[in-house]
Amino acid sequence: MRKPFFGICLVLAVLAGASARGQGVFRIQMDQPIQPIVQEYVVNAIREANDKGASLILLEIDTPGGYVSSVEQIQKAILSSRAPVVAYVAPAGARAASGGAYVAMACDLIAMAPGTNIGAAHPVSGVPIPVPTPPQTPTPQSPERGPQPASPSQEGGVEMQKVVNDLAARMRSLAENRHRNVAIAEQMVRESISLSEQEALKDGLIELIAQNEGDIFAYVREHPIRRFNGVEQKVDLPPSPVVTPIDMTARERFLSALANPSLAYLLLLLGILGLFVEFKSPGLIFPGVMGGIFILLYVMSIPLLPINVVGLLLIILGFVFFILEIKVVSYGMLAVGGVIALFIGSMLLYSGGPIPELRLSWTLIVPVVLAFSAIVVFLLVLVARAFRNPVVTGEEGLLGQEGEVREPIHPPKPGKVFVFGEYWNAVSDRPLEAGAAVKVVGRDGMTLRVAPLSGGGKDDRA
Repeated sequence: MRKPFFGICLVLAVLAGASARGQGVFRIQMDQPIQPIVQEYVVNAIREANDKGASLILLEIDTPGGYVSSVEQIQKAILSSRAPVVAYVAPAGARAASGGAYVAMACDLIAMAPGTNIGAAHPVSGVPIPVPTPPQTPTPQSPERGPQPASPSQEGGVEMQKVVNDLAARMRSLAENRHRNVAIAEQMVRESISLSEQEALKDGLIELIAQNEGDIFAYVREHPIRRFNGVEQKVDLPPSPVVTPIDMTARERFLSALANPSLAYLLLLLGILGLFVEFKSPGLIFPGVMGGIFILLYVMSIPLLPINVVGLLLIILGFVFFILEIKVVSYGMLAVGGVIALFIGSMLLYSGGPIPELRLSWTLIVPVVLAFSAIVVFLLVLVARAFRNPVVTGEEGLLGQEGEVREPIHPPKPGKVFVFGEYWNAVSDRPLEAGAAVKVVGRDGMTLRVAPLSGGGKDDRA
């Protein structure tokens, strides 16, 4: 009897596991600018959810957009997902802007929380150097095709027009296959319109407004989801499905932090400052070690951000000008040139970012440049003063220097004293204990002759 009983239990356990596996809901959080690390995280998370037999993937979106190449890879992962992917623009105040709108449109279902918006998907630039876009004039619309393409002059040139046309065609394709409002979807690209959740629902751009995830699950139970290939798929969910979050790994969180242009910029300047201090005062160790670490961390961020080589070279040139200021009589002109080069280089360094969040803001550049310049100039002034001081070496440089006994001196046995930043063997006419203040009165080779200050010998004790 035991064998059939255990066999039945095993079958039931397998069926229960299969049922749970088929009813799994996985949540992916996309709440940062879309850059290569966010792309890696979302693509891997979708793959992981499919490998675990997800019946539904919930992609929560709150992003200002990002790089077109990263958005394309996320779209491909969504369109090839075996499990339906639901875009949920949440919480209140969230947005699916620019690249976030493209990602949402690729999903099988779009839900928006109250107080959210979607759109503003006009590309800023399709090339590493930003293309200026003059103010656009309203474009005529035709009832058959919706908004007509703007002329190349309106879009900032032929190259930008090609980018806009390509992205508009992609957005039309997504909207048509998802049975969404094609004209509005194209307007988000060509005219950079943005819609609230109520407007998006009214215009047929999204499927529902959801107060919470429970509203989405209720909708999915009652409505089959139309996949990109046209097949309608019914998703069976339990009354209270367990939602499993898929979070970034520690590595992805670390690299995502480095992909912040403000942090990378500060790492670059701190690294330069640390190495400068170490070269100026060899032996301090700590500034050099930290400067090297900061520079290496900045190098790690280079593949993740749109580095402008001219901007980086200008920052280095500004640093060179600061150093030359103490070597060349320029009456401050080199220092002024260094500040100007540093300021212009900072403005250009991440000017190719597709959204403001991936560029440096004036509120960061101005105080940082001023503070960095003030610190470097202060250090250079100290160096200049040191160069102007007379050089004193040999016995004359040690005579009269004050120091401290580190190892007791018991005549005729020598001890150790710390004088002029160095340890010396020392002798004295009187016994001196550790900690006694002394003055150098002579030198015999590598041994100093010292005398106590204010009577620091044993003979002076009561």
